[in-house]
Amino acid sequence: MNSLSAFGWAVLASFCWGCAPLLEKVGLRGNADPVISVFVRSIGVMLGALCFLPFMPRLSRHFAELTPRNWIFLCLGGLVASIIGQLCFYRALKVGDVSRVVPIGASYPVLAFIFGVLFFGESMTWPKAGGIVLVMAGVYLLR
Repeated sequence: MNSLSAFGWAVLASFCWGCAPLLEKVGLRGNADPVISVFVRSIGVMLGALCFLPFMPRLSRHFAELTPRNWIFLCLGGLVASIIGQLCFYRALKVGDVSRVVPIGASYPVLAFIFGVLFFGESMTWPKAGGIVLVMAGVYLLR
């Protein structure tokens, strides 16, 4: 399983993230409140994580290797992405078209790219810049 390249893993992630909004749009139908729906989704995340525990015997050692800084930043990332970001996404998904909401919401790589260059000194190349321009053009067309 570890023999997949970064590209292969990214394609699998994209497939999962492409399917999830369809399930969530169905789950948001009717009287489902987006705020409550995020909490229900979080239960699904926790149950899924717990299902992996039996298959990861070295997990306790990995927890022990995390520093307080790791915990703080990972928890902040979870709060920002999985709670605040998901609340915004569910509100958009509740009232909008999946075919518009998902691509616009998934344009976050533009910000991640900019932050990577600014805060981590990552390189800016012409192919990366071209990709960013194409993503921004796509968001503009879907607005």
